Amino acid sequence: MNDDIVKTKVLVTITDKGKGEKILRLYKRHKIRYSFLINGIGTASNSLMDYFGLDEIKKNVIISIIPEKIETKLLYDLHNKIEIYRPGRGIAFSLTITSATRYLSNQYKDIKLIEEEYTMEKSKEYELIVLIVLQGYSSMAMDAAKRVGANGGTLIHGIGLGSKEATKFLGITIEPEKDVVLILTDKKDKKKVMTEITDAVGLSKEGRGICFSMPVDNVVGLQEKSNFIKK
Repeated sequence: MNDDIVKTKVLVTITDKGKGEKILRLYKRHKIRYSFLINGIGTASNSLMDYFGLDEIKKNVIISIIPEKIETKLLYDLHNKIEIYRPGRGIAFSLTITSATRYLSNQYKDIKLIEEEYTMEKSKEYELIVLIVLQGYSSMAMDAAKRVGANGGTLIHGIGLGSKEATKFLGITIEPEKDVVLILTDKKDKKKVMTEITDAVGLSKEGRGICFSMPVDNVVGLQEKSNFIKK
């Protein structure tokens, strides 16, 4: 990537439904121009919800394209200025974009590098597991994930757009209704969670599910102690 192209990342924020607008107002102040709000459903267990005092599981999922140079500032503001980002109330995490159109990167050329007052300490490494399964099988998948330590995930309803060639190759009928489940887990637990999910709802099962994982760069909202260190 050329030096004159602003590097961008994906920032995913998940919070209780109705609070996403507060996040979008923060992003607007930071001149974030590409954000998409999706309604989802939390899949945490009842005992976990009781522990954190949660009274609802409907979620707002916001997917944003942000300039890398203000990533730490955004995460700091989410964690410290918007108080919904506490364990059990919401999470935010960033993912690396390996390629982006020049047009998209150029939209952030006017945003200056913010003088950082804090840096982020990485206490753990996380992975985002994305599961795509036939609608109605997400609860079976999450039950499997929880058996090996996953705390919960976020469910989004989607529509499959598989081609005839893909259908023939995989030997399955592409159904239009899909469930997409996002699970954030410790890197060390990724393999056993994905194995358990595949055993329960994989392509050879009725759920016809597929799952893949991506490394997460930074995350806030999973621990009581702030992972920001003042310079």
